[in-house]
Amino acid sequence: MEIPTRFVDKAKFVLGIFTDVETEYDFLLQLMSLSFDSVWRRRMLGRIDFLKDANVLDLACGTGLVTFELGRWATEESLIVGLDLSPAMLSIARRNKMKRSHECPLEFVRAAGEFMPLREGLFNYVTVGLALRNFADKPSVFRESLRILRRPGSFLSVDFVRPRNRLVWFFYRFHIFYVLPTLGRIVSSHWKRTLIYLANSILLSVPGPQLCRLLETVGFRCSTVDEMSLGIVALVEAEK
Repeated sequence: MEIPTRFVDKAKFVLGIFTDVETEYDFLLQLMSLSFDSVWRRRMLGRIDFLKDANVLDLACGTGLVTFELGRWATEESLIVGLDLSPAMLSIARRNKMKRSHECPLEFVRAAGEFMPLREGLFNYVTVGLALRNFADKPSVFRESLRILRRPGSFLSVDFVRPRNRLVWFFYRFHIFYVLPTLGRIVSSHWKRTLIYLANSILLSVPGPQLCRLLETVGFRCSTVDEMSLGIVALVEAEK
């Protein structure tokens, strides 16, 4: 599968990939992550100081897995916003919002991470949970994140990366390129297409150290890169 790299082309491509699987996407993510995805998200959220009032933007929020967790831990004076380009994903997120109660304001916005309709200096944190690979123009996403963050503020991303250990990569590659697409083919053509995309997106993922250099070029100070689960995931934190 050839994944477009130009912003407009990739935005349209990703919208198509995540249409018709929105109700099953959370389960597909569990398959992809060997059910470790919740552990990785909690590790990222552990970097947030929930004892203080904090406004948090959950970028590429999808169905709201991270967004709702943020709302569960935030104070009453906090503001939590989930932002995503996919109307299919946001429809699930908004439907789930009706079933949940939150003490703090929690909203969902449809927009591209490269062009956020949000005012400057509004947020204390920007989070991206297992979705940074989906952006074609990462420097624009980082510049926009820097713009909407207060000083001091933090950008937090946890995402799949290609592990440096060759043996780990051999077994994980077999899992994502052969086992999962075969399972997807059994279920539906939509599952197969999405799982193949997710596997190929890992091949194009940006390693943690390189991601730090990109963040630093737009003005962030990269503080930590933590590799988890034998290096198949990296947690990056950068500060404004």
